[in-house]
Amino acid sequence: MLSLSIFSSSQRISVALYNENNLKRSYEQKLNQKKIEAIFLFLRKILINNKKKINRIFFSVGPGSYTALRSIKAISQGIALFYDSKIVNVTDFEIYLAEIKNNKNDALIFFETFNGKFFYQLFKPYKNIYKPNSNCLNGDLKNLNKFIIDEMKKNKKLNLISDNRKNFSSLKLKDVKKKVIVIPCAKKMANAVFSGYGSESQEIIYPHTYYE
Repeated sequence: MLSLSIFSSSQRISVALYNENNLKRSYEQKLNQKKIEAIFLFLRKILINNKKKINRIFFSVGPGSYTALRSIKAISQGIALFYDSKIVNVTDFEIYLAEIKNNKNDALIFFETFNGKFFYQLFKPYKNIYKPNSNCLNGDLKNLNKFIIDEMKKNKKLNLISDNRKNFSSLKLKDVKKKVIVIPCAKKMANAVFSGYGSESQEIIYPHTYYE
């Protein structure tokens, strides 16, 4: 069974092709001026010599830029229509969560969007995966710092996960037991699906405060 993973963020784009859980090939590139045209080149490289059916297509429903998410969704739907593929969605948060080992403690995921704002959400372990323990939030560094401090008062073993060491240094937090750096990409998104995350809703996460 072949699976195609398509990932795009404000920093990078990547695609990956899997046979079952085994990576066949992948391509990744940092974005230049937030243009995602290169993703079509990557998809062409992966699909042009592929003679087999693509059974599943993975993409993230956010949170993030509504325009970019809609673009990736449309691309995925087009490929799925051609191959009669099943679409499986994850959230950006689940890409981070799938990289946590020994998930016994609550986790707080946060990553920067633009204009100094962050998306962040709290999760708790549930069997072999994590489940949301708060709404998806969006705020500046001050809002994020207050939220983390309040949560750490209640839970000293809280795991903090982000995509950049600079984010941790900006917060200047003390007594953090575990910090995890995760760089999201198509391969890590596929790992999230293989780890038990994913749905078929295709509903984009669109916090209105993102554009305020």
